[in-house]
Amino acid sequence: MVTVISEPKCSAKVLFGGTFDPVHQGHVNSALELSQYLSGQATPAQMVHLLPNSQPVHRLEPQANAQQRSQMLALATSEYEQLAVDERELHRQGPSYSLLTMAEVRAEIGPEQPLIWCLGVDAFAGLLYWYRWQELLEYGHLLVLSRPQAKWPTNTQLLTWYAAHQVAEAKQLLASPLGQVAHLKLGQYAVSATQLRQQLCTGQQPSALNLAPAVAQYIADERLYGI
Repeated sequence: MVTVISEPKCSAKVLFGGTFDPVHQGHVNSALELSQYLSGQATPAQMVHLLPNSQPVHRLEPQANAQQRSQMLALATSEYEQLAVDERELHRQGPSYSLLTMAEVRAEIGPEQPLIWCLGVDAFAGLLYWYRWQELLEYGHLLVLSRPQAKWPTNTQLLTWYAAHQVAEAKQLLASPLGQVAHLKLGQYAVSATQLRQQLCTGQQPSALNLAPAVAQYIADERLYGI
């Protein structure tokens, strides 16, 4: 079941997707920083919905199952009222296509509310391989978030498309419901889920890693990632 969060009508619907296998403090801090940036001085803070993939199309199958990843997200975000977990892709059969999720959310929120789909630079670099990628902006905006050591793509077709839809400031996405792209540099949190899984598999204790304490305890209790 998808939990519906009540939000101010003036706010955007912000979706922050990923496998979250596991969710780490880089994810959480990025989402918090994004919320603060989009909120400015406004209250309440802009909600950011963390959206775990069920069957990611361009990544390896997650090691933790859907229920485990959802539970880790719930633990990691429980103390932050501006963060929520959206499980819709976990309950959908088939691949987790961003276009289908954006279309579904657009139908829920109506035509006027801004819809912002967040993705990292590394994911953006592969956008041309996404399912019906040319249609994404018919349902919302794309916000490309800088990540550590990720290089800006060089594909001419992608950059031409980006330039045709780009706005100078990410906050400009709040002024319209769809059709634009922007780039936002966040704090460079030098942690990755791949790195964490490797560290756990080689015997490092979850409590010593860049994880929320409750998530570290859950990983230890469930004996995830080969520990």
